[in-house]
Amino acid sequence: MAETTAGSEQTPLLETALEVTNGNVGTSNATVHTSSSETEYVTTQAVGKVQIGRVLPLAFTVAFAIAATSATTIFAYASILCKDPAHCEHGEKQRYAGVVALATTVANVFGVIAVGFLQQWTKSHPKLGLYLWLACRATGIAFLVVAVLLRSIYVAIAGRVFEGLATDNILHYCLSAIYVRVNDQARFSQLMGTSLALYMAGMSMSPVTMTLLPNFFFSFIVAIGVLALSSVYLKGFVTIPSSDVDTNQPSPETTSPHSEGGRAFFLSPILYLLKDRHALLPGLALLLYNTTQAYLFPAIMVHAATKFAFTDTENNYIVSLAAATSSVYLFVVLYLIPKLGNVFSRTRKGNSHHNTSPLHGTYWQDGSEVTGTRFSGDLFYALLSTSTQLVVLPCFVIAGAAPMLYALVVLVALGLGAPSFIKSYAVLVGNVKESVLASMVIMESVGGLLSPIVLGMAQSLTDDGGVFIIASASVGAAVLCLIGSLLVKR
Repeated sequence: MAETTAGSEQTPLLETALEVTNGNVGTSNATVHTSSSETEYVTTQAVGKVQIGRVLPLAFTVAFAIAATSATTIFAYASILCKDPAHCEHGEKQRYAGVVALATTVANVFGVIAVGFLQQWTKSHPKLGLYLWLACRATGIAFLVVAVLLRSIYVAIAGRVFEGLATDNILHYCLSAIYVRVNDQARFSQLMGTSLALYMAGMSMSPVTMTLLPNFFFSFIVAIGVLALSSVYLKGFVTIPSSDVDTNQPSPETTSPHSEGGRAFFLSPILYLLKDRHALLPGLALLLYNTTQAYLFPAIMVHAATKFAFTDTENNYIVSLAAATSSVYLFVVLYLIPKLGNVFSRTRKGNSHHNTSPLHGTYWQDGSEVTGTRFSGDLFYALLSTSTQLVVLPCFVIAGAAPMLYALVVLVALGLGAPSFIKSYAVLVGNVKESVLASMVIMESVGGLLSPIVLGMAQSLTDDGGVFIIASASVGAAVLCLIGSLLVKR
């Protein structure tokens, strides 16, 4: 549906229909005079929102599959390269570290390239991106299974190509490309945040569950099974109505100078970002944030291992604690705080229909409504999340005991939802929603490429946790970019 022309007439109609559903009889007369086409539009939009909401469980299941193999994948490389995987010799350790670094680089490079291709497909076939992601992730795991059986590191590295096409950044892009099809910024923000919360919940539960398996090989079987069931669920229970597509918005293909003949269209997300000055600073903020975030927890684990003699068991505690904290925090922000705000509003003003949540009341950049609400809830929570990490990260330097380190991990985890809020804010202020999302994923992926280089080098060259000072500085630069985005004239 065209948002530009229909926003002023159809959105109130949708609100009226929802109010009637909620039992507000006073608005029932307003629906009597609507035409059949308008009623059909409301019904289609309501069904579309329900169908899009059904995508959310996939964020949990695929996160469970990712986490199931995150630690065992590294151990699988060790089982291929070392005679004793638990005690690699010096020469084996060097080769092992080099192979892991090469495999990670291969995956990240292919992940950056894949976004441009996915952008072309997900606009007309919104579920196709998820199907491809599930297939590539399962194929990558299958390659690793074969590599372990054949003890072939070359097969394992080949499998990393498929995993590079199915990174968590690409997963979030495929999901957000579906969420963005709703015509309500508040609903889109809630979908993005809920999706990340479910993703974190899956990440927190999987490592604990995998410890119950007899050996690491079974984790690959479990992951492939979960991905297969996710594909069945996507096929059987999720339908994205075509009426939710914004056909009047310019497509990424028509806005890209390289769209003719399909030349270099995988670069179109970056080229678009250079042209959209409203989305540029949020994109830079996401790059700077992820330059810290992508390698932050490996850096914390290395710091904990050298300072507190942490083992894999304690490292699993760190990952599960951070993911669980972030999941709970996002659910509180997205659901509990708005509910409490509504209760407080009704107490003061009677039965009010106005949602006091900072995530409510903003709309797509189609008209004047958005210009009056530039400091949206998305930007507020993005600044809150990044500022929390800005303050907390330097404290790792002075952490003198393991309990204090765990406490700092909890506080850092409060900032893990920042990418969701930054992306939602960028979509709010940007010009073309689908292109903004693709650009954000590119910036996030580039930050992931830079993170092990910047923080890894910093950790090897500095002592006593200097890496956390550098990480804090990068997050601080991201905060400045977000604040600076308020100064960009519309």
